[in-house]
Amino acid sequence: LCTSTSRADDSEPGRAQFLRSCGTCHAVEHGAELRQGPNLGTVFGRKAGALEEFNLYSEAVKKAGAGGLVWNEETIDKWITSPDDFIPGGNMFYTQTDPETRKLVIGYLKGLAGAAK
Repeated sequence: LCTSTSRADDSEPGRAQFLRSCGTCHAVEHGAELRQGPNLGTVFGRKAGALEEFNLYSEAVKKAGAGGLVWNEETIDKWITSPDDFIPGGNMFYTQTDPETRKLVIGYLKGLAGAAK
């Protein structure tokens, strides 16, 4: 049986990495004040550039979403690895070349999506 405590413990390395790598620009808590980047608490399965309350998306990200780009493990991994290569003009300046670090962040974000269901 999985208790809420064990779920929090299981996600702790991913949460800690998210805060170190992404927490300056992004929040994940429902209703959190917006920062330089959109709230990522519901990013999994969301169309790129589609968080209604965030109005600072670049035209490139909005265009990618309009073209069908949805955030999932593969697309987030490509985005974090090299935003300028994945969506030129996307206005994200953070990159993460270490696949294990990306995996922690992506796992954490995916877990948030599962918790919301």
